[in-house]
Amino acid sequence: MNIEVLLSCMNQSDANIAKRINAQSDVVIINQCDMNGSSVETYMNEKGNPFHAYFISTTERGLSRSRNMAIRNAHADICLFSDDDEQLVSDYPETITNAFECHPEADLIAFNFLVDGKEQKKYGERVKQVGKLMALRISSIQIAFRRNAILEKGILFDEEMGAGTGHGAGEENKFLYDCLNKGLRIIYIPIVITNLQERQSSSWFTGYNETFYLQKGWATSRYMGKFNATLFAIYTTITKYPQYKKNCSSFGVLKAMLRGIYSKNVFKS
Repeated sequence: MNIEVLLSCMNQSDANIAKRINAQSDVVIINQCDMNGSSVETYMNEKGNPFHAYFISTTERGLSRSRNMAIRNAHADICLFSDDDEQLVSDYPETITNAFECHPEADLIAFNFLVDGKEQKKYGERVKQVGKLMALRISSIQIAFRRNAILEKGILFDEEMGAGTGHGAGEENKFLYDCLNKGLRIIYIPIVITNLQERQSSSWFTGYNETFYLQKGWATSRYMGKFNATLFAIYTTITKYPQYKKNCSSFGVLKAMLRGIYSKNVFKS
């Protein structure tokens, strides 16, 4: 069983970003830039073993497009999503492959991660099955998966969602919902595999304002359906008040989310 990291980035001049994220296994790098091309570089990992970085430059835009291109160009049994602002732990290849060997029933495994060396989300200290509620709290950089299981079910990222689309985030949640809806099994294992460096800016997040909740309403309706997304909008309005209170009112949040859920031309003006 082998593992490949699927790395999305932008405007890189070469494959050395594989070293910057502390890659210890083969890497497929999708570099969105102003040219098209590909190359293969060979590096040595910390154990003195060679690994390959498949560097693909493309003029296409959008994080979901990047993820999908990486999936299509991968070859390993197990793939792990990665961003350009994280540091993988050195033993991630052994940790991830051992986890899949110990859990042959799992098609996808979500691991834990740190942000600037600190744990951000509390998932508990035991192995557990991931359902649709927990899937809402999972980030793409936590996800490792059996590539054949994904391809056999025809599952890819929704290219209308995610950074670069103008529609906000939520693409990883829909990806996980699609996996669950098609019968794939996802589990969580409380082992840290990467440390994310907190970003100073985001290409889509500008604060917990009405635009954020408009996008959230649109995204949740895309994978939950309108009825469940409406219930989620009410839940969000009530429970996330401390999050948005400095930027907008409860009425404004609910109105924005409902507009995102029900308007057919929400991103056209």
